[in-house]
Amino acid sequence: MLDVANCRSKPDCAKSMCLMKTTQQRHAQRIQRVIDHIHDHLAEDIDSATVAEVAHLSAYHWHRIYVAVTGESAVATLRRVRLQRTATELLRDDRPVAEIAAECGFDNLQAFTRLFSRTYGMPPGRFRHGGKSGIQPQPSSSSNARIGAAADRSGSAGDAPESETVGPVVDESSDARSVTIAERAPLRLIGLWHQGDYHDIGRVFEKIMAAAEIESWPRSETFTVGVYFDDPDVIPEERCRSFAGIPVPEDFRTPDGYETQNVPGGLHASCLHVGPYAMLPRSYRWLYREWLRDAAQDARDEPCYEAYLNTPYNTPPAELETLICMPLEEA
Repeated sequence: MLDVANCRSKPDCAKSMCLMKTTQQRHAQRIQRVIDHIHDHLAEDIDSATVAEVAHLSAYHWHRIYVAVTGESAVATLRRVRLQRTATELLRDDRPVAEIAAECGFDNLQAFTRLFSRTYGMPPGRFRHGGKSGIQPQPSSSSNARIGAAADRSGSAGDAPESETVGPVVDESSDARSVTIAERAPLRLIGLWHQGDYHDIGRVFEKIMAAAEIESWPRSETFTVGVYFDDPDVIPEERCRSFAGIPVPEDFRTPDGYETQNVPGGLHASCLHVGPYAMLPRSYRWLYREWLRDAAQDARDEPCYEAYLNTPYNTPPAELETLICMPLEEA
């Protein structure tokens, strides 16, 4: 936090900027407290008075500020996060749907099934089966255009990256995906670390996106990035490390309370995952177990990262686009 007292010796304009910055930081911290409260109390209903107290704002003001920053109400955030958590748990184990739904805050199974079906395009039982054995949809032409634009922005400055598209490749499970091999430029990320279940990193993204919106961080790209340092199939879940960040220009000073993470550039294999984040492990399994086995290059000893080309705030789960980027050894 900035020391407002030290601003007394500065010109009026500088003092105003200092006070404004402090106000922005306070608003960001308040929104982040509400985000943590929602994620920590998924099984509870939103109590406006309680959440306003968490935000240290009057009930009249906190709701308007939250909606202005996030683009959705706290009730909508709670509903979205509950659904994301149930989708993840449905693919993790074979507990009854009703038990998982109740654990995530849905006491009425019929109401939950209707809401889940409307959001995910299918009932939870079918989602569970499809998530384990279904075919991932191919990206639309508009999706391909956005991926191409992202790849162009990630290419070396001044040179169009040479790339090789491999696919679609069909494995034994009839999963159809395509992989693009291209040079990607390094990224400088500002964000926060997360340790634990990778599926819980969503709250970290929500917190840094709120800060970026309130404090007007300059962004060098339109997407957000998650860097994943450990293999959850090998490392215990509670020890898995990840970083949620926003690409920023090199000359942007890291705000107080946040970290910088540099993502190396170079040759990468990029695989588009279209669909709910809960199904991302399936795309990783295919990339490592099927595609990499027959690839011409070996994986580089650096972590994969994910570029999120749209946001769950305003995108149906079936249309979420995540570009998985695997570093490769140079040929």
